[in-house]
Amino acid sequence: MKKNILILCAVLLFAACGQKSKTEQPVQAESQTEAANDYAHLNPAQNDGTDHVQEDLSGKVIALTADEFLARVTDIDPEKGLRYKGKTPCIVDFYADWCGPCRGLAPIAEKMAKKYKGQLIIYKVNVDKAQNICGALNISNIPTLLFMKPNAQPGIMVGAPTESEFDQAIQDFIK
Repeated sequence: MKKNILILCAVLLFAACGQKSKTEQPVQAESQTEAANDYAHLNPAQNDGTDHVQEDLSGKVIALTADEFLARVTDIDPEKGLRYKGKTPCIVDFYADWCGPCRGLAPIAEKMAKKYKGQLIIYKVNVDKAQNICGALNISNIPTLLFMKPNAQPGIMVGAPTESEFDQAIQDFIK
């Protein structure tokens, strides 16, 4: 498990904001949105012996604070690694408001969240407001996309993919 985290950290270390090259590993095993006030779209956690959290399946990109990331997505445990808390696969977009490629990725992420509504959750985390998370995950270049699903190692993509590249990565991910 430590080896997987070290690999994740090494990949993140060598990418750069705004570069067109992306590094992707295949996935194996701020404020709330308007949807946060409408509880009809929540997928309640079921008592199946796990501690899954409620998930927002509204088809919207959901902004998370550092605390919300830890509550909804994963705890950062150097001994046990990253374990996704949800049942529905998710992508976490680590971005910054000042990053041009991040701003370009935002409408694509919105489009993909709508397209894969109910099958995928897209979160976004502002790196300037979640420095402790980014430091723990060794995220030093943005945009960085973290792909997570239950009982699987996380995958990453560094750099801003085109719409077709992002769509293909999602299709490969949710298979």
